[in-house]
Amino acid sequence: MKTFEERFTAWVDGKLEGKELAAFERELEARPEAVQDRVEALEIGKLLRENMVAPPLRNEDFFNGEIMRQIQPPPVRRPSFWSLPRMAFSGVCLLLLSALLYCAAVPNTRREMKQNANYVSNILNARSDDPHITATSFHSNADNVNVVWLDGLDYIPPNHKLK
Repeated sequence: MKTFEERFTAWVDGKLEGKELAAFERELEARPEAVQDRVEALEIGKLLRENMVAPPLRNEDFFNGEIMRQIQPPPVRRPSFWSLPRMAFSGVCLLLLSALLYCAAVPNTRREMKQNANYVSNILNARSDDPHITATSFHSNADNVNVVWLDGLDYIPPNHKLK
């Protein structure tokens, strides 16, 4: 069964007929304000049809987009795997890994230099073009000196000028 509001709306629109119209008009006798409401509703409908013309839309796409934005919730964005914090964390980890690999793979020359801090040179080979002269090299740990000993050279006085 229809409610009073549904039957009233159909009566205002002129859609009630026959027995249904007669039964509804008998029901309206108990409600005298309903007739006045019908007159006002018809008047408002007439005014709306005459005066309410929708202005032409200048930007239909924007209007449709706004309507769709309000109707549909925005799609939920799943964060990508490489978000900014993850990229920063990965960069720090890669820097630490590269530093560890560098320390492990590259020989530590500073440590070797500290061990040999007083040792400046090393003579690998000492020879002479003259077959009568022999060259011998040795290192004195006590004095921390490398010595090249040449046998077979003529004595040169200290005041001799070299050319």
